[in-house]
Amino acid sequence: MAEIVRLSEWPFDDEEQVTLWWLRSPWRESIHRQWRTSVVFKRQSGEFREVDFPWGLVPWLRLGQVFQAGQPLWNEAEGEIFELAIPDSSMATLSRASAIPTLANYLLEGESNLAEYCVKFQTQHSITIVIPVLECIRAFLIPNKTLAFGLLEPNYFERVIVQNEIKQGKLSLGFSGDMPKKILSRSLVFRIARLLYDSSFRSAWDIVYRDRFSQASQDTWNTSIPLTTSLPKFASTWHVRGLLTGQILLIQQIVEVAPTRSLPFTELEFTHPRIKKREYVEKPATKRQRKKKVVKEYVIESEAQPPEDAKPIQKLPRLRMAIIEKQKLKISQTGLTSITTPKRSSDAFDTADGEQNSTEPSLKSQPVNFSDTGQGGETPAAEFLLRSPLAIFVAPDDGLDEFAEAIRFLDEMHWDATVIWEVQEFARETPFAKVADRSRKYALVTLRIQGLPPCWILEFGRPDDYSISTLIFTFAQDRPETTLEAVINKMLDEALQPNGGWNSRPLKKFSETITGFNFRWAKHTKSSTEEWGERLYKSAKEVAISN
Repeated sequence: MAEIVRLSEWPFDDEEQVTLWWLRSPWRESIHRQWRTSVVFKRQSGEFREVDFPWGLVPWLRLGQVFQAGQPLWNEAEGEIFELAIPDSSMATLSRASAIPTLANYLLEGESNLAEYCVKFQTQHSITIVIPVLECIRAFLIPNKTLAFGLLEPNYFERVIVQNEIKQGKLSLGFSGDMPKKILSRSLVFRIARLLYDSSFRSAWDIVYRDRFSQASQDTWNTSIPLTTSLPKFASTWHVRGLLTGQILLIQQIVEVAPTRSLPFTELEFTHPRIKKREYVEKPATKRQRKKKVVKEYVIESEAQPPEDAKPIQKLPRLRMAIIEKQKLKISQTGLTSITTPKRSSDAFDTADGEQNSTEPSLKSQPVNFSDTGQGGETPAAEFLLRSPLAIFVAPDDGLDEFAEAIRFLDEMHWDATVIWEVQEFARETPFAKVADRSRKYALVTLRIQGLPPCWILEFGRPDDYSISTLIFTFAQDRPETTLEAVINKMLDEALQPNGGWNSRPLKKFSETITGFNFRWAKHTKSSTEEWGERLYKSAKEVAISN
């Protein structure tokens, strides 16, 4: 299923592309007492325009992101990618945007925008690094809506955590019912553990509420008081996107940072009142059917009225975390009650209208809300997970829809995996290259598992149910003749038989001429797409490790 996110009540023309240029600190509207943020967009004419959104949307907003018709264009953004070696991030100092000439003279206008804080520090090459405080907060402290609102509470972790202890290197976290169970992924739980047990991260979190409260006691909570924080202390290589003007680098987005400091535990177990232990029993196999293509559109409502507590939290496409954890540890969840549920022994897919192989995708629109929970309201609250959406568009008659579901499941279940997907025609003059009167297609998935070399998964479309195994391979792109395109062409020309099927002999010889080449096949079975995705992940990891 493809997913689309769109901001409602879009104030610009649908054809116009605008850039998210600045964010302002939260303020509380007076009627429903909901936290809001002002977002500054820059139009193609150079004019700035402000739009108010719920504060819970901030983890989804990236400075420099280009929008059109209310949708982010994920491949379009201002700025360039820089790699920074930061030996000690704690050397940063706070400064108003108005005190930084580049921001005051070139990038912004308006007293409210220039009142926001930035952190800045010098590099060895006399370049001044400037990071807006709200970008530091987004990247390091609030990966989702729930923590964004928790940041503005005085004792948030005391409210949502009822058990927190370390015994023999194992951290046990028990969450209360105030924490939505649906968002408790392993990666998010580890982020919360870091906020609890890394003193510099916890200090950065505590400063936000403490400093705002000290000013609000003199003013009012309904005023947008610029937030302050500190950078967590660690040495690391940062990947950022930003604008370099003279000797000042304005960081618009912290793309990736890998803290090098370990935490005081090697195992993490968490629980929640709604987490139940499950036991599975086999269910008789059912006939496999094609699944109708569905495109789900999430419309983010900008109203201030909160959703009802009873409404479910909607899961939206994931957003990538800025923090890439290098620490390897076992993370598990546990529950109290055993529930016996049937386990599917094959894929049984029913379309929405009972038809099979429909060529017209179905569009489903779901209004969602990023306000804090509370009484009243008709739009259910929404929650993003932690990665950019993996868009997989395949025609129902390509024979790749089940494979697409398996890859989506792989991407959703493994936080350490990054997936890039593409579909191409198999342009060859062989019997296998044709299905009826048209070219067969194949999917190529680039899979990067944290800490391992990249590998690739090649799957042929099988609308005719032809039996050919999925090929998983890796190699080192160390010479011009070993580009991905060249290696794929070599495999298709020398190892793929004219009538279909792989010849292992040429593939085994590739290691003699292609540095680091290794491969493995994954056979098709009658298992579910979830189990298929898990098998592909494990096989790819084994291939990458052996390189």
